[in-house]
Amino acid sequence: MTVIPNFILKRMYKSGSFRRLPEGVGFDIINNLGPGQISLIQCIKLNGQIYSAEQLLLIINGEAVPASSIQEDNPATFFLNQVITCVIQDTGLAAGRYDLTLELVSREAGKVSLSVSDTLANV
Repeated sequence: MTVIPNFILKRMYKSGSFRRLPEGVGFDIINNLGPGQISLIQCIKLNGQIYSAEQLLLIINGEAVPASSIQEDNPATFFLNQVITCVIQDTGLAAGRYDLTLELVSREAGKVSLSVSDTLANV
C-alpha cells in the first residue's frame, strides 16, 4: 500500500474551487497522479465540522453520485486528469476561510487524507 504525502495530494485540489452550488457547497479535485479507484468516502471536515458520506455527493462526468453508494464492491473509477466535484449538502455555511480535509480510501493507496485551506465567497 502506497503512502502519498499531503504535499503531493494538495496538487489534486483545484485551488479556488470552493464555491456555493445548488446542492450546498463544493470543490474540485483533479486526478493528476494516475488512474485509480475510490472504494470509500469516509468524510469531509470543514474547520473541524465532520460531514459523513451520507451528507456528500460526488459529481462524476456530470452525474451526481451519493458518496455513501461508493463501497469496496461499488468503487468509483477516477481516471487520469478527470475532475470530480465534491459536494457538501449544507447551504448554511458562512463565507470565509475554511480548513478542508477529504478522507477516503483508494484501492491503490489505501487511506488518503487531503488537507487544504480555501475561501468560500459570499456570492
